Amino acid sequence: MIAPVPTREIVNLLKNAGFTKRDGKGSHTVWTCRHGHYRVSVDTGHRSISPGVRRQVEAAMKRCAADCEEV
Repeated sequence: MIAPVPTREIVNLLKNAGFTKRDGKGSHTVWTCRHGHYRVSVDTGHRSISPGVRRQVEAAMKRCAADCEEV
């Protein structure tokens, strides 16, 4: 079972993977891979991220690494 993680840890993972952010609705931010193919929305207004969102983030990073080609 996956445990919740601090929001800043998820944000750092996304930054290190090359994702860029833009503001979403409310306290959400939308992170897009550097190739523009994969997107994930993260609620950055809370101290921790739920296991479901953590799985979405990890899946987006994995798909980008596997499917996106370097320019």
